[in-house]
Amino acid sequence: MIRRSDVVSVANHAECPVVTWRSRDGFQPPDGRPVVVGVDGTEVSESAVEHAFATAAALEAPLVAIHTWTEQSTLTYGEGSRFTDWTAYVEHRREEMKSHTSGHTERFPDVAVSYRVERGKPDIVLLEESKSAQLVVVGSHGRSPLAAAVVGSSSQGLIHHSCCPVMICRAHHRSETEAH
Repeated sequence: MIRRSDVVSVANHAECPVVTWRSRDGFQPPDGRPVVVGVDGTEVSESAVEHAFATAAALEAPLVAIHTWTEQSTLTYGEGSRFTDWTAYVEHRREEMKSHTSGHTERFPDVAVSYRVERGKPDIVLLEESKSAQLVVVGSHGRSPLAAAVVGSSSQGLIHHSCCPVMICRAHHRSETEAH
C-alpha cells in the first residue's frame, strides 16, 4: 500500500504528470463527465492546461477551465471590496484564460471548452468540482509539506480529499528542438 506522504513526494518531484486515484466507487470507465483544469496563468498552470486538453481529447470529454480569485488576490482588498461590482474583473480573467488557451483550442478543436471564473480559494472550488468531474488537473510548484502548510497547496489538498482522480503537473522546460 502506498502512503499519502509517498504520493505527495512523487507528485512534488516527478518530471512527468502524476495521477492520484481516490474513489469511493472503485474504477469508473471514462464517461461524459468533464475534465476540470485549474488555471492561474503561471508556467505550472500552462503544463496543467496542456495535459488537460490532451486528456479531454483522448477521453472525448468536455473541458472546464477554472480560474479562482478572492478579494485578497486583487488590488482592491479592503472594506470597500464588499461593495465592488466584480463583473468587469471576472470577464477580464475569462478573456485572459481564453487567450492563454487559444493554441490548445486550435490543436484540439474537438474538445468543447467552457471557461469559468469562480470566487473562492482554489482548493475549495476544485474540491467541489471534483464531485462531478472524471478528472481534475492542476499544476504543482513542488512545495514540501512544511512549505505547503505555510503557503498552501491546492494539489496536496486534492490528493487527500478529491472525489475523482487528480492529475498533478509540474512545469516542464522545452529544449530548443522541441520548441520548433
